[in-house]
Amino acid sequence: MVHRTIKKAPVLFLALMGASLLMLSSCYKDNEEDLYKNYYSQGQCDTVSVSFSSDIMPIIKGNCAISGCHVQGGTGPGIFGNYNGVMDKVKNGTFEKRVLIDKNMPPAAPLSDCQQSLIRAWLNAGSPNN
Repeated sequence: MVHRTIKKAPVLFLALMGASLLMLSSCYKDNEEDLYKNYYSQGQCDTVSVSFSSDIMPIIKGNCAISGCHVQGGTGPGIFGNYNGVMDKVKNGTFEKRVLIDKNMPPAAPLSDCQQSLIRAWLNAGSPNN
């Protein structure tokens, strides 16, 4: 009886170690800044020719105009599905204040440095619909 327990111990130990390693390796959260650090640090965050449709709207669609927020039926004030909806908040100053100054929008975490730089450049250019 003791002989069987001794043989099972190494197998049980290895199984527990393998499970522990799997659990530790799955506890990882990708961060855009970390993933693209080299990309952004090499000047790839082009703020010279910022376009609403190519640069700003994708940021808004991915972070603001999402289910439950700035969409029809969402809890966020305003619908950010198009330029005019965003411009309502730009004109009254709440867009810049919440996103770039207070950095409490989106509520999960501030936008990346590059995303903030793109928005700042777009606002500084007069917020064109381009």
